[in-house]
Amino acid sequence: MTEQSFSIDGLKCEGCVETVTNALSALQPVHDVSIDLNANGTSTVRLSTDVELTRDEIQAALKSEGDFSVVG
Repeated sequence: MTEQSFSIDGLKCEGCVETVTNALSALQPVHDVSIDLNANGTSTVRLSTDVELTRDEIQAALKSEGDFSVVG
């Protein structure tokens, strides 16, 4: 199992955390999602996966969920 971290802008509240968690949990290789919310900046999203996901794959999963952007 692989642990990955991504920095994501646009999370402002616990509702955003739930939206992002649900979107990323729906990806087949993802087993667990945890998010350190920073409502005034960049939040850290940690994933446990079977295979490494790319920044583009994460951005694509979030595209229709709101104004969330993978940074870095």
